[in-house]
Amino acid sequence: MKNFIKSSIKLMAVILTVSLFMGFIITPDAYAAKKKKKLTDEEVTQITNTINVLTKKVYAAGLFSPEDNEKLIDIKLKLDTALESSASNKDFPGLYFRTGFVYKAREYKDEAIECFQTVLDVFPDSPYSLRAANELKKMGVKVLSPEEAGATQ
Repeated sequence: MKNFIKSSIKLMAVILTVSLFMGFIITPDAYAAKKKKKLTDEEVTQITNTINVLTKKVYAAGLFSPEDNEKLIDIKLKLDTALESSASNKDFPGLYFRTGFVYKAREYKDEAIECFQTVLDVFPDSPYSLRAANELKKMGVKVLSPEEAGATQ
């Protein structure tokens, strides 16, 4: 029984030590990711290039690889994170619209709706807002005018 207790204590100590060590390794990266919210011009260019490649695959009826799906999800996460920090960029309405278009073509309806709705809600004066509204209507989503949306809130 004594050996069992000693073994249990040693095991718990090892687990605690490993957990603390892993916390120190992971925490700085997670902290840096949260702190860095604004997209650099280089990141916007990279996102634009990637979404262009994915859009071409949609038009060409090309097959998406798992890496393509991962890139698409990563683009959406980067845009959302930057938008949450109010780091708006003139390219955001187009990037959100094209991301929504790719999601729609890939039959990820909820994600597509979210992208198109973001264009309408956050960038209502953008040239993409009318196109986003049309895409939502095609998907069967009721689109409210700004006056109607304000009245329901």
